[in-house]
Amino acid sequence: MNLLLVNDDGIDSPSLHLLSRAAKARGHHVLLCAPSTQQSAKSHCFTIATPLIARPKELDCTDEAWAVDGTPADCARLGLMALPEEKIDLVISGINVGYNAGLATFVSGTVGAAREAAFQGVPAMAVSAAVDVPPATLSLFAEWVVTLAEKLVSYPIPELSVCNVNVPSVAIHELKPPVLCPISRNVYRDSYVRRESPRGDTYFWLTPEQPADTHTPGSDLDLLEQGHITVTFLAPEGCRQEDYADLLEDL
Repeated sequence: MNLLLVNDDGIDSPSLHLLSRAAKARGHHVLLCAPSTQQSAKSHCFTIATPLIARPKELDCTDEAWAVDGTPADCARLGLMALPEEKIDLVISGINVGYNAGLATFVSGTVGAAREAAFQGVPAMAVSAAVDVPPATLSLFAEWVVTLAEKLVSYPIPELSVCNVNVPSVAIHELKPPVLCPISRNVYRDSYVRRESPRGDTYFWLTPEQPADTHTPGSDLDLLEQGHITVTFLAPEGCRQEDYADLLEDL
């Protein structure tokens, strides 16, 4: 396949490079197009009124790489519309550092980039891992993601949907089978610390999210806590996840 890899953590993300190497090892051609700087929580934002600066980058993990002064969705658009010499078969956004599960999927730059690809009619995956996932588990996950992508490219996915995948922070021998599931509806509670600058200006620091005590039973966050890889189709009009259970057969 001709794969486009994007992310929101930036062009230098080790997890992005790991996924690219896993795809190359399976014989796929990889075009890597990622933000030049961290772009988390940019959702589906893309640039309209200013030009996008894109710089080629030499990386040993991919066939071609570009660092873009833009958002994750910008990278998906350039990687589909402007940069490739041949048609892209599938887009993978990630591997993101930290879950993109539950209601966080609505603000995720990782998911936003994949959604842009889906809107362009290209099969798309958003892929994320727990912040402290063991390296061996992450490597196995990267290889599994490529295997899933190989099946997904010809799979009858819901229209305009993103296949959203997450892996928990567990050792390989504790990792439970992947499951299709809906997203959690629990809301994370953010807060801000208010401070005054030496010049008298008021500024605010976003504090870490406070997770919910419990998650919607059977949802992605609930199953991640149990040790499962989770797979969810994110579609504009929603969908019944169980209708696509055969996607995970033999994986």
